[in-house]
Amino acid sequence: MSFTTVPINITGPSYQSRSKPLSSQQTKNWYQQIAESGKEQFVLMPFPGLKLSGSSGLVLADRGFHRMSEILYQVKGTVLYEIASNGTHTSRGVILGTKRCIMAGDGINLFIVVPNEKVWQYSTATNLITEVTNVNITGAQSVDFINNQFLYTFPDFTVVSDVGNGASASGLNIIAEETLPDKMVRDFVYEEVIYRCGVRSIVAWYNSGVGSPPIEKLQGRIFSIGLAALHSIAKTDEAFYWLGDDNSIYQARGGDKEKVSTDAISNSIREFSVTSDAIGYTYTMQGQNFYTITFPTANKTFTINESLGKDGWFELSSGTVGDKWQATSVISAYGQNYAADEFNGNVYTLDLDTYTNNGEPLQRTRVTASINGDLLGAKGKRTQMSRLELIMETGVGLVSGQGDNPRIMIEASYDGGRSWSHGAWARTGRLGEFVIKVEWFSLRTFLDMMIRVSTTDPVNYSIYSGTIDLRLAGK
Repeated sequence: MSFTTVPINITGPSYQSRSKPLSSQQTKNWYQQIAESGKEQFVLMPFPGLKLSGSSGLVLADRGFHRMSEILYQVKGTVLYEIASNGTHTSRGVILGTKRCIMAGDGINLFIVVPNEKVWQYSTATNLITEVTNVNITGAQSVDFINNQFLYTFPDFTVVSDVGNGASASGLNIIAEETLPDKMVRDFVYEEVIYRCGVRSIVAWYNSGVGSPPIEKLQGRIFSIGLAALHSIAKTDEAFYWLGDDNSIYQARGGDKEKVSTDAISNSIREFSVTSDAIGYTYTMQGQNFYTITFPTANKTFTINESLGKDGWFELSSGTVGDKWQATSVISAYGQNYAADEFNGNVYTLDLDTYTNNGEPLQRTRVTASINGDLLGAKGKRTQMSRLELIMETGVGLVSGQGDNPRIMIEASYDGGRSWSHGAWARTGRLGEFVIKVEWFSLRTFLDMMIRVSTTDPVNYSIYSGTIDLRLAGK
């Protein structure tokens, strides 16, 4: 029987089931994107590399970004820095502590909460940092801003600041959680609604403008899912995201919530020994919104392309051994996306034309869904292949150095992703070799096969789809 060339789907999300043979799909440092008018419906695009923008000059741990009045601020180590568009760092004063900070501003005053410790105020009018000593504010675990008032969250209540003065609050302007009275984690403002996030529930309130405090419940908007990690909540212009108390990731928009983590990702998170340290942030890239969540203790980073829903999940990592992504904060400022290194004090831009992380190689990996006799209409039958071809952009090699003759590793697993064969390096074309075919030849017979594609070459690898030559090979 002659071989038949059939199309295969190389693209797809990360979906690693507890039962490996069911699905061991992985997409790492590539992301799936809809090709609206392309030759394929989806394409795997290389996630941007990290290009050095600036540094404090000191080895300092990232404690969070904030943008106020179109100026970028970062707390790292024990210093608040103002960061200019050229990466220049200007120290604005001391923020004691080591915890990740939560910040909110009114355009002139930036309030910085070190959770459960101190609250600091930075004034752009004086360029001074002062400690907030109001007894109703100090020790808060988060802060947010709505209608010229600041919301300070404590485990049992929320304090609403005086109008126009985030450093002052009356003991009368305090609200407890009255609907589902679990412990409070954080107040989070989204589209002028205050989402009061507790350990087991999230209840929506709004600023009514009357009363003390001028905050009232928004009837009928209650989510019976809590906030499991203080820093996991973040918003785009379409929705906000958080890690729920059931170890799943949720999205909310228009008053409705939806679980957006797949069962595979939720099961992975349940196996992590610590999840309360999760850090989430959002950003927009080429018109698409992304939510990234990093689990520092578990050494894992997941990201979702919002436009694709559950089909948009992929993983980010730094280096070549699968560590979590080194960026612990990402924010949009000055027309770019800035990323903060976890430890070394560097600030990067996410650069579409950079294919390393600050010069360090990164590994891109894609593990496909199962390839089997079902492609020939013979499910469960033994199958033989002769050739695999990747349909991808070619001829993108560099002028010199690693990547001048780029190659991509193609490996196969015949036992449901438990082990991988010794693969072959397929050439993808030197600079200008646009018509080269990216092929792997093998006469292996199998019941089920998964393909793993990986590379560390710093070039623009975009993968569209693939084909495989198959024939039936008995029972």
